[in-house]
Amino acid sequence: MPDIHPSLAEYLQGHRTGVLATQRKAGAPQLTLIAYHFDGATLAISTRAPTQKAKNISRRPEVSLAVIDGPRQLIVYGTCDILRDEAEVLRVHKARIRPIAQRAETDEELTERLIREERVMLIITPTSFFPASINS
Repeated sequence: MPDIHPSLAEYLQGHRTGVLATQRKAGAPQLTLIAYHFDGATLAISTRAPTQKAKNISRRPEVSLAVIDGPRQLIVYGTCDILRDEAEVLRVHKARIRPIAQRAETDEELTERLIREERVMLIITPTSFFPASINS
C-alpha cells in the first residue's frame, strides 16, 4: 500500500460516497454509486453478495473509486477483498458502517438484517491515487 498524502486522507475522510468501477465478465466497466468508510488505510463498503459488483470483484479484484466534489475529484485505484464470514461482516459493519449509516438498529436487528440481506463487506486496499495530492 502506498503512503497516503495527508490531503488525500482528509479528502476521503470528509466524504462518504463515490462511484465504484468494477469489470464485467466480458470486460466492460460497471459503475455503481456507493457509500464507503475510510479508516486511514482501507475503504469499507457494505453490499449484498448477489450484486453484480460483488460477482465482478470475485472474478477480478482490481477496482477504482471516484470521489467527486464539484470540480475536485480523487480516483483511488486498488484491490478489493470480499469478507463473507458472518461474524467478520458483523464486526466490520458495526465498527465502520454503523457510525455513518442513517438507521437506528439494535445489535440483534443489525445481525438479522445482515444475514437476511446476504451482506458482505468489500475492503479496498489502495494501490495508487490520482491526483497524488489535493490542494485545499
